[in-house]
Amino acid sequence: MTEHEMGAVGFAAGMHIMEPGGMNQMHVHEKQQEAMYFYSGRGIARVGDEEFEIVPESFLLAPAGVPHQICNIGDEPLKFVWIYCPPLPEHYSQETYHQGASEQVK
Repeated sequence: MTEHEMGAVGFAAGMHIMEPGGMNQMHVHEKQQEAMYFYSGRGIARVGDEEFEIVPESFLLAPAGVPHQICNIGDEPLKFVWIYCPPLPEHYSQETYHQGASEQVK
């Protein structure tokens, strides 16, 4: 849900499914905070120097400027909703963001 797609102003939201063993790359959003709601699966979140367990019905906030990473450590897909505030630039691609999600947790 973006301004371009649906007229959302001030935020962008969407959903992602990360396959078992998948992870995204450690990354940072300089101007956007990212909130995530996990509704299925198990994982580990790294936010700055901290590590958090991800279980169904958990929330996570990655503040602007703080590196973060999500890893699926379970045997089922990790499903979550993400919200960026303010939204990412229009040229930003979720496909690019999640390209590392096919990498396997080591």
